[in-house]
Amino acid sequence: MLNRLQKIYHEFPRLFWVVVGVSFIDRIGGTLLFPFFALYITQKINVGMTQAGILLR
Repeated sequence: MLNRLQKIYHEFPRLFWVVVGVSFIDRIGGTLLFPFFALYITQKINVGMTQAGILLR
């Protein structure tokens, strides 16, 4: 299985893997910020959690 993964890895150019890695980091960052946006909206703008959830959906 490891040989198969290495073969797949080497079939694609390095730039492809850079783009995949950066995209993965970007997705994680966006996902982790979502709860903080909800907290900010509820505490600073004084709306309820239901309204914050609707706004962020």
